Amino acid sequence: MNRFRAALTFLSQFSPGSSRGSGTGESSPFYDRLGLSFIKGTAFIAILLLCILPAACNDDSQEGQPLEGIILIVGDGMGLSLISQASLEKGTALNLERMPVVGLQKTSSATGSVTDSAAAITAILTGKKTYNEWIGMDTNGNPIPSIFEIAKERHWNTAIISTSSVTHATPAGAFAHVRDRDSEESIARQIAENPPDILIGGGRNYFLKGLNGPNQNALKSPIEILQKTHSISLSYSDFMNSSCDSLCLDGESVDRIVALLADNHLPPVDPSHKLDYKKDSGSSSTLQKDSIIHSISKSDDLRIGADPRSRQGYLELASERSLRTLQTMGGPFLMLIEGSQIDWGGHANKADYAVTELRDLDETLGALLKELEGRNVLIVVTADHETGGHAVLSGKPGEKQKVGFLTHGHSAEMVPVFAYGPGAETFSGIYENTEIFHKLLAVMEATPAISH
Repeated sequence: MNRFRAALTFLSQFSPGSSRGSGTGESSPFYDRLGLSFIKGTAFIAILLLCILPAACNDDSQEGQPLEGIILIVGDGMGLSLISQASLEKGTALNLERMPVVGLQKTSSATGSVTDSAAAITAILTGKKTYNEWIGMDTNGNPIPSIFEIAKERHWNTAIISTSSVTHATPAGAFAHVRDRDSEESIARQIAENPPDILIGGGRNYFLKGLNGPNQNALKSPIEILQKTHSISLSYSDFMNSSCDSLCLDGESVDRIVALLADNHLPPVDPSHKLDYKKDSGSSSTLQKDSIIHSISKSDDLRIGADPRSRQGYLELASERSLRTLQTMGGPFLMLIEGSQIDWGGHANKADYAVTELRDLDETLGALLKELEGRNVLIVVTADHETGGHAVLSGKPGEKQKVGFLTHGHSAEMVPVFAYGPGAETFSGIYENTEIFHKLLAVMEATPAISH
């Protein structure tokens, strides 16, 4: 709709009575002779031509309504070939294929052509390239504000949802600043000291460490810090079995919540897939098991549940409930949703694992698109990088595909960017990953700041 208004504004300069062309501030005799009917016809043709452009007529923003929010969805390691496999095997279109605007982002880091998740999310959320392993820091080691920190300063509500520990590189990129992505205890503390309104994922151990420990003069644990401002949920079964439509704890609706639902990472969607991953430096091919163990004294007033065997339905439920909560809080919101384990399937060269995780993310997208019909929310879906050098080698649509991998690490391939809603058209084309920050910020800056 903005393009229509721009076209009409432009054409109005050449209408009878316009000073354009005469330079005198008076009506041009030429335009007077031209006649109003010709001007109207020209305007009609111009607008008709604009409608031929897909982005112009696929603007789903609600005319006259302010932007309600932005949702950034990251499929970690989700390359175009893996999306192709998922689509081919499904036999029908993915929800990703409903997105009207598609672009490509280049994923290199300051280290080289192949990025890791830490440098990639830093580029996406801060607009600055950095070294692999670094989160929220420029190449001089200076902290850079992320778009989530900017949003929070402007009184936007914020939410982070992940299928990994929330201290893992991608979710950590929203609020943490470290030179070593493995400094997860430091990341947990930084998040606790500057948290989003909603934080849902794994990583319970990093936030509980030191709670009620023997040294009473020690720094408070991250969870103790968070208890001052947020409701705390530490049980996966309690979280999933709630009958609330939005986020709640013990049957009571909550706005600000930290839900840490596994000691470290949440399990795969399919329990037959082994939860193993590697520290994705971008080049190493050595796989590691998840074996982080901490000595923790657990508080009596926090009900800590057992880790689930499967997280079937978790991402969709957590995302939908978070969205509904954000919509009731007042003011615009910024939300990050990560499908972490697409990457781990790629590292393990297990296409079934990666595709199952991609479908889980795609189903979450479908639920959000349905929830947001008629709402003025921008949704952007992308990846931080491609993992595995995956390729579809043969097969038929609707059947299992034969695939191959080139590496257990990452590749330097460009990855797709899908967009829907107000400002979506700006995400078309080919650009550096740092441009996503600037595109998101431009949409954000079109919304007045909320004052309190």
